[in-house]
Amino acid sequence: MIELSGGMVNILYSDGSSAVFDPEELRLRIGKSLSHAGFGDLWIADEIVLAVEYALRCRQNGDLGSVIQASEVDDCVARVLEDSGYAAASAPFYALSRTGGDFGKLSPEKVQEYLTGKLSLAEENAVPLAQKVNQAMALLGIRRCSPHLVLELARHFREEEARKAQPLSVAASGGGFAAEKKNSVSAPEEYRSVWKIRRSETIFPSIRAEIHLGELFASCDLTPPLTELSLTPVLLRVTEKIDREYLRLSGEKEGNYPLLLTLRGFQSFAGKFLCYDSNEEKTSASKRNVLFMDFIRSLLLVKPFKIFLH
Repeated sequence: MIELSGGMVNILYSDGSSAVFDPEELRLRIGKSLSHAGFGDLWIADEIVLAVEYALRCRQNGDLGSVIQASEVDDCVARVLEDSGYAAASAPFYALSRTGGDFGKLSPEKVQEYLTGKLSLAEENAVPLAQKVNQAMALLGIRRCSPHLVLELARHFREEEARKAQPLSVAASGGGFAAEKKNSVSAPEEYRSVWKIRRSETIFPSIRAEIHLGELFASCDLTPPLTELSLTPVLLRVTEKIDREYLRLSGEKEGNYPLLLTLRGFQSFAGKFLCYDSNEEKTSASKRNVLFMDFIRSLLLVKPFKIFLH
């Protein structure tokens, strides 16, 4: 999944160094802290990261000259953990805190060598793991990455493979779906296969919308590649409904519930109708993705805080 949101937030560390706020790095730290404390509700990490990132962006927009300290971010996460009933994860989280902004030290070409030495991996194991880490870096838009984040990503992928090898149980899933469903309010209009919208009252209260591009353009008879102008009439039918439902679900108050938008089936849609080349360089592909997101934003009256390409 690719996450896109506007702007960058810089974090200042105690040693005087700084780095761009990295949601994935924070998500991995929170997830590991929950695991260390014995909690299986790893979906909580996603909610906390969204809440922290939204708070950071609101603060930055309100005071462009402000400096955001790394300790402030850590304290914010710890408060959310405690208020949500996960206080036992606070101590492990602080123990995993970064002490400096070490971004920009590893290029993709050095990742395999670094992981081989750090994790004592055989080459046949290091190669696929390095490929996954490099793909994650590319999706995050990072050309040169911190050793710390590379190591966390590698450990995450290894743990993910280990979980796949075990039978899935309801307990292992952390109950995330059940909790989400319990705290959601769905639109009264019948759910369609091409779009959905609901209000979520989880740790990060928000309104979450989805557009399934494959279903939306299933009957499209236009000849690819399509331009923004040719896409507009089809997409407007959905974005206008999302705008109306957002206002209803939020009680006409846009600031109360940030909008999260997921575009499902994007890769297949982009390959078929926009003629995106799957072998295209990651940098060029990322720029094209951003341009498409800007186009989607232009069609919505309520601008999404974050867009996910799934």
